[in-house]
Amino acid sequence: MPWYIYLLVQFALVFIEVLSLAMLIRVLLSWFTDGSGKFFQFLYVLTEPAVMPMRLLLAKLNWFQDSPIDFSFTFTFLALFIVETLLGLLIM
Repeated sequence: MPWYIYLLVQFALVFIEVLSLAMLIRVLLSWFTDGSGKFFQFLYVLTEPAVMPMRLLLAKLNWFQDSPIDFSFTFTFLALFIVETLLGLLIM
C-alpha cells in the first residue's frame, strides 16, 4: 500500500475516533445540562453534520418516531464503527 493511502486511512481513523468521542460526550452532557453552554454548542456544531443524515433517514422511513430516545445517535455510532472496522482491515 502506498504511504499516502496509509496516511489518509490513518487520518480517517483518527477523525472517526474523535467524532465518536464527541458524540458520546454530547449524549452524556445532554442528560445533565440544558444544552446552552458554549462547550455543548461546540459539540453540537461538531457532531450534528454526522448525525443529521441518519436522523433524516429515520424520519423518512418513519422509524422510531414515537420513541423518547434519539436512535439516530445509535445508528450513527454503528455506521461509524462499521466504517472504522473496514478501514482498519484495509491497512492490515
